Amino acid sequence: MFSLPCRLAEVLTVAAWCCLATAASAEEPATDAPRATAEQLVQQLGDDSYQQRERASQQLRDIGLEAKAALQGGMRHLDLEISQQCRRLWDEVRALAGWQQVRGMIGDSPQACALYDNMFLADPEFWYELAENPRSLEGLFPERRAQLQQTLQQGQVSTWIMEGSLANAFYFGVLAKQAKPQQELERVDDLLRVGRCQQALKDNDALGDLWDLWAKATQSEGPALDRLLAALQNQRPQARDIARAMLADARIPATQRQYALLALAKTKNSEDEEWIQKALKDSSPLDTLFSRGAVIKSQLRDVALAATIYRAGEDPAKFGFSYLKADPVTVYSPSSLGFKNEEERTQTVNRWFAGAGRR
Repeated sequence: MFSLPCRLAEVLTVAAWCCLATAASAEEPATDAPRATAEQLVQQLGDDSYQQRERASQQLRDIGLEAKAALQGGMRHLDLEISQQCRRLWDEVRALAGWQQVRGMIGDSPQACALYDNMFLADPEFWYELAENPRSLEGLFPERRAQLQQTLQQGQVSTWIMEGSLANAFYFGVLAKQAKPQQELERVDDLLRVGRCQQALKDNDALGDLWDLWAKATQSEGPALDRLLAALQNQRPQARDIARAMLADARIPATQRQYALLALAKTKNSEDEEWIQKALKDSSPLDTLFSRGAVIKSQLRDVALAATIYRAGEDPAKFGFSYLKADPVTVYSPSSLGFKNEEERTQTVNRWFAGAGRR
């Protein structure tokens, strides 16, 4: 039996969710007797037998949203026990209705279950209303994006609200793209650059997996560089695919291709070697860096050489990259991978290819 994580007890009573965590009693023996209606089950919520009350509760959960009329009618019952149980059950039924939808995309592992917990608690009233009144997917994503933006503007918020708000935006964005692949969705790149979003994506694997689905569904939207840097920042595996696509696209300028090369340096995948080798012959100018009174100019082939050295497990600084600056996202700051003049560049190339018999 499925149970939602314990933080939902902040919205629903602990007793109500304990009913979801374990079976109320042993399964009833097979019988030809007709199944009780939702209205009859509501009446059984006031039965003297605890086992009978629990069986009725579980059967009402199984009926789900179709028990709406019976449960809402039971909320007005003169028996206080029945009315209270109906209120709790209706909240549970609506929360579980959302889970039945979300699990189809994110799976039903404990981590996925915990992520839905956060999605629900980020905006319980939204999920309650959505369960009762399904709406067009076109309007749900912009609403969830706006809610994420508002969350970021609040300053300090709970980690689970941050994760839930992100997951809601991704989830409804993917649904919208699946329904209408050609529609353009408002970008979230600017929001993902916020430190709290980046931290949430790093810390929560289930959220990161959902972000992967979002990135794949919206891969044609937004600049490739923005998507690549977001993937690198959050250590997501699709960074390699984005980088390869950028290097294969002749329309991508060299100033952006340099980041793709560094992304492949981080993966150290042998299948990517051809892209880096090709770039070793590309002298397209990149950045100018002023360092210690010197003017340092970089070319695409410089970045490719640094990536090659790094992939071999060596330090580019040992071979002549004298202005190297580390970067936690891209391994090195691209602008630091240049030289004062062509003589320095040639010396570095020769040192690398001469060392250890490289040819």
